[in-house]
Amino acid sequence: MHSVILDSFHIETIHPFLDGNGRLGRLLITFYLYWKKALQHPTLYLSYYFKIHRQEYYDRLNLVRDKGDYEQWVAFFLKGVIWTCESALQTIKTALQLQEDHKKRLIKEKISTPYAIALLGYLVEKPHLSIKDAASHLDISYQSAKTLTHQLVKLEILKETTGKRRGKRYSYWEYLNLLSEGT
Repeated sequence: MHSVILDSFHIETIHPFLDGNGRLGRLLITFYLYWKKALQHPTLYLSYYFKIHRQEYYDRLNLVRDKGDYEQWVAFFLKGVIWTCESALQTIKTALQLQEDHKKRLIKEKISTPYAIALLGYLVEKPHLSIKDAASHLDISYQSAKTLTHQLVKLEILKETTGKRRGKRYSYWEYLNLLSEGT
C-alpha cells in the first residue's frame, strides 16, 4: 500500500501527460491494488474523496513537494481509503434495502412470482435491459417478459428510457441513482 500512495503522489507531481494526470493516477491506484491482490475486484476509486477534499488534496501534495512531509500525505491518503470503503459499505447496505423494499412491493401487489423475484435480482447485474434481455435471462416467452416488465414499470421499479415504440429499454433507475451518487 505504501508504494501505491507514493506513486500516486509522483504521478500527480511529475505530470507525464498534458492532461488527465490526476485521473490517471487515481485510476492506477485501483488497478495497482487489484494487481497486487489487495482488492478482489477493481472497485476502490478514491476520486470522489479527493474531489470533495480538493483543496486539502492540493495543500497536502504541496506539503510533500515543498517540505518533504510524506507522513501527512500517507495519513490523508489512508483516511481516504477508509472513507471510501465506509461509503461503499453504506451504498451496499442501501442497495440491499432497496432490493428488499422492491421485493416487498412485489409481494404486496401480488406480483411475487419466482420470475418477478428473479428479474429483480437480475436488475442488479444488468440495470439497463430490454424485454428480450428479460425473456432470455428468465427463460420465458417474450410476451410473459413484456407483461412482467410493464408491471415493474407500473410500480415505478423500472422506467422506460428510450421513448420509442419499438426497441424499448428499461432502467432500474433508483438503483442507478444510488450508484451514481457522488460521481
